[in-house]
Amino acid sequence: MAWGIDTALLWVVAVLLGMMTWGRLQSYVAEDLPQKALAATGGLLFSGGDVEKAATDFGAGVWGTFTSAVYQALALLVLVELLYQFVAQTWAGRTLGKAVMDIRVRAAATGDARKPGKAGAFRRALVTTAGGTGLYCLAWVVLLEGMFFAAVLVWLFAVVVFVANSLPALFGGRRRTLADMLAGTAVVRAGVYQRAVAAAVQGAGRAWDGTQAAGRAVRDAARQNLGQSERAQQVQDMGKRLGGRIKGLRSGRAGEEAPPLHAANPAQALPPPQPSYDPVQGYAPPMPYVPPAPPAGQDGS
Repeated sequence: MAWGIDTALLWVVAVLLGMMTWGRLQSYVAEDLPQKALAATGGLLFSGGDVEKAATDFGAGVWGTFTSAVYQALALLVLVELLYQFVAQTWAGRTLGKAVMDIRVRAAATGDARKPGKAGAFRRALVTTAGGTGLYCLAWVVLLEGMFFAAVLVWLFAVVVFVANSLPALFGGRRRTLADMLAGTAVVRAGVYQRAVAAAVQGAGRAWDGTQAAGRAVRDAARQNLGQSERAQQVQDMGKRLGGRIKGLRSGRAGEEAPPLHAANPAQALPPPQPSYDPVQGYAPPMPYVPPAPPAGQDGS
């Protein structure tokens, strides 16, 4: 899967290079080819009418321009893969395809988890590129040079190198490819996704614990405020009851100190006797007060 992802990226690069090459050839046909055709016609007139030589020179020039543009595109494709493999393994220890599949390249020494060195990364990238785009692009170059049988042999050799490089990864305890054996590297599980999931689970657990603690704190604060409110209400009710009792006591004492006179003894409601004045005898002493006799059937005490 990692190899498939990296190959898909190279196919994108190949399509872009093909579009650039096609644009260059179209520009050559539209602008430079008419001028070369006129130059070849003039050369035919001045060469004494050697049509074969003029046509050969013209055709060779056009073909050379076409093949040169294709060769440059193929060379750029091989260079892109070589740099991609080398830089990715040196800088991060894995390509984009390996990163997606959670695997990485490390030094083959037991217990050594370091990334491969520059020399090891270059050897691995060189073998990988040779079994990838290198030999296939070379087969195209040989074919465009007119050597069909040699091109077929190069293509078969490219298939053999690809199989020899990939097949050891399916067998053995360490699953090392030919590139790993030549570079002293090994491909192992990176465990990034596993660590990320574990960290996410741990973070979710901590967040849940924090939420529970916050909820308990809010409930405790609400209960404390409710208790304070209840105590304040109780104190207010006690104050009201105490105030009512004090008011009742004051009212009772006031009623005891000033009872109505007629309520205790009707005789006390009569005014006391006043002294009388006689012009002949002068002041006469007041008559002693004799209270009225109580009604029949009642005790006068």
